[in-house]
Amino acid sequence: MLSTLFTACAALLGAAAAAPAYHDGHIQTVFEFPNNSFVENLAVRSNGEILVTVLTSRELVLVDPRRPGHSVLVHNFTEARGLTGIAEYEPDVFAVIAGDYHFKTTNWGAGTWTLWNVDLRGVKVHDGSLVPPPKVSKIKQVPESQLFDGMSLLSKKDKTLLIADTKAGVIYRVNAKTGDYQVVINSTYASPLQTPHGVNGLHVRGDTLYFTNSGQFTMVKVPIHEDGTPAGPFTIAARPQRPLEVYDDFTLDCDGNMFIATGAANTIVEISPDGKRQDVLAGSLNSTDVAESTAATFGRGPFDKDVLYVTTAGGSAVPVNGDIIIPGKLLAIKTNSKGSC
Repeated sequence: MLSTLFTACAALLGAAAAAPAYHDGHIQTVFEFPNNSFVENLAVRSNGEILVTVLTSRELVLVDPRRPGHSVLVHNFTEARGLTGIAEYEPDVFAVIAGDYHFKTTNWGAGTWTLWNVDLRGVKVHDGSLVPPPKVSKIKQVPESQLFDGMSLLSKKDKTLLIADTKAGVIYRVNAKTGDYQVVINSTYASPLQTPHGVNGLHVRGDTLYFTNSGQFTMVKVPIHEDGTPAGPFTIAARPQRPLEVYDDFTLDCDGNMFIATGAANTIVEISPDGKRQDVLAGSLNSTDVAESTAATFGRGPFDKDVLYVTTAGGSAVPVNGDIIIPGKLLAIKTNSKGSC
């Protein structure tokens, strides 16, 4: 998540090629970004390549986990200063959020947050570049936006997406084809209350919406209608259990287990569907193995369906042990999960 969020949370909680050879519990660095990179989110193409957004960069990049250490520029969003959410809304077509966010300041880019279309159909990597070039177009800029963050596909048929405005504490529905948008969830469960940020990562599973509220330290779920509006009560599915844990973005596997990036706690936590079991899958508070995790998703290929890909900020917002900052990374973590459905 974002720098001001983790700074505030730290204050609150401080007192408290061939396929890679993955092995259980093993953490592999797939790609290391430049120093002071706040790597924010990711999405996996059907061919296994991974699209990565960086909050401190205008560039959307592509990384192939079968070729660790290499990246390819997808697009430079010159109108923005940083990228946040990304989601596939039709095969190999992705929506990307970009805005004029100024890292480590209170300038969150209000009114600048824009949804873009990145069409990668038929696009392949050739000699270090994409051929043919991807088709990139603006879907909609939202003047009411305060700080767009997480994003999830709502309806394949309708090409609609849900977007978290973490500063405003609301969730928008946006039509990726028409650009039409409206707030569909405005609840105290999504609100930032007295913190800089509220609703953060979000994912739709069937007729249920799951979302984290980083400021309230909760994982929330709510049944929704086809249009994304609430169809029943909000329920707190889980709360952090360890020092400095802040629920950021996450993913779910086929069995309903939640795999959550915990920010300054420097871990990935696996939570059972009922929220009663919470286990640290990788990392630890005083380790740089998973330094300031921000998001997670499973691979889509036969070699990595059970591999969790994780983005990290490297401690750039909240240094590990108070003074250690390393480059943001894309990591691969072996799990015992069946992966995403």
